[in-house]
Order: sequence, then C-alpha cells, then structure tokens
Amino acid sequence: MKRRDFVKISAASLFGSSLGKSAWAQFQEPRTKKYDFFFAQAVYGKNLNWNPRPSVARSLASIVSSRTSVPASPERVEIKLTDKELFSYPFLYLSGQDAFEPFSDEEIQKLRRWIDAGGFLLADDAMGEPDSGFDQSFRRELSRIFPGEKLNAVPSDHTVFQSYYLVDKVAGRKAAVPNLWGIDRGDLTVLMYSQNDLAGAIEQGPGSSFRFSPEPGGEAQREMAIRLWVNIVFYALCANYKKDLIHIPFISERRKHRPK
Repeated sequence: MKRRDFVKISAASLFGSSLGKSAWAQFQEPRTKKYDFFFAQAVYGKNLNWNPRPSVARSLASIVSSRTSVPASPERVEIKLTDKELFSYPFLYLSGQDAFEPFSDEEIQKLRRWIDAGGFLLADDAMGEPDSGFDQSFRRELSRIFPGEKLNAVPSDHTVFQSYYLVDKVAGRKAAVPNLWGIDRGDLTVLMYSQNDLAGAIEQGPGSSFRFSPEPGGEAQREMAIRLWVNIVFYALCANYKKDLIHIPFISERRKHRPK
C-alpha cells in the first residue's frame, strides 16, 4: 500500500466511515495517476513568507524523473493547512526564512490529524542559519503540534540516508547544521527538518541553471543535496522498506564498495 492510499483510508476514519459519494471525492487520486510523487507545499500566513523558493517543485521533478524511475509532477500543489484536500497528499513541504505568526488552532488540529493519518512533513529553513526567524517560529509551532516532544537528530543509519543513494553528509544551499532533525512515531519519522535551505541548493531559474551557489562546498555540496532530496522523496513514498532484512546484505555490500 502506498503512503497516499494509507492517508486516504486513515482520513476516512478520522472524518467518519459514512462518507457519501461527494465526500469521498476528496480522497481520490490527486490530480492525475500519471505521477507517483506530488510536491504539496503548505500555504500559511498573510503574505508570501511561505514561498521563498517558488520554482523548487519543477526543479525537484526534473531531478527525480531524470535520476530514478519515479514519475514526479512538475506542478506544485499549494495547500492551506485547513484544506480537506490536504489528506490527498502524503508529502507536505513547509518552508520560509522569516518569523511568522502562530498557526490558528484549526491549522494545528488539522496538521496533527494529517500526521496521525500517515502524512510526512518536510520543513526547510530557507535562511540556512541556526536560530533564524523561521527557525524560532517553526519550533514554537512544533511545541503546539507535538506537546512535550523535542526534535532529535536523525541518526546516520536512518532509512532516509540509504533509500536510494548512500548519503553520509547533510547539506543544502548552506551547510550550517550537520544533521537533519526529526520526530518519530514508532519506527516511522513523520517530520524532518533541515536548517540548510535544501530547496536553495536545487532550485533552477527560468532556464536550466541553478539560482544559487552552495556555500561553502560549491558543486560537490549541491550534489550531496540532490542525493538527499531524492532519498527524501523515496522515504516519503516508501517509508522503511529498505529496513526489511532482504535489503541489508545489498546495502552492506554497497557501503564496502562506495567511492571514498
């Protein structure tokens, strides 16, 4: 079962099992069956704080489609946290670079329900600096979504670092923080947070050139970010399938022969 199918079924249980035909339409396949991955982005606040990297969905789709067999939609899906359509998308991206106003109680409730239903949230600080305005606001909202819980560093043996590429370094447009942060539910990580502006490392301008030069590592750092993005997409789609015992010998063999 794909994660998005699980979200649809779980959403039905959250909203009641007696959904009529019109209500079930909310949980149909998003947009078109042509694609397996959709880049849904959270729209929040009263201005464009939520949209620091407007073309990242198109850039990511190009990368995923060229490097893997996963068809990725080049269209960004803009989702307000109170939209019922949220439950049609198992992946949600939340970004910004400035401080923002607190979410409404309804937004907090809906986002918590979506996560409980099986959704995966990727948060990305576009400022790429510790303790930025976005970082402070995002951590404030996390304390409301996950009361009493703390972000933990995602361990180096986590599935996200081996779901497609073997990744041993974390970076984006910046390399300010050497790890991802996460919150787990059982054996699944339901939220990951990057403070390195992951989107800035891969976003392309009107042509095919990248908008930003990664600092301080240049193109080698961009490649690390690209591989991490691909792995995150695979984790969002497939969760912990690479932790199945059948995969462990193959992963160990790849690690032995990986170029230094």
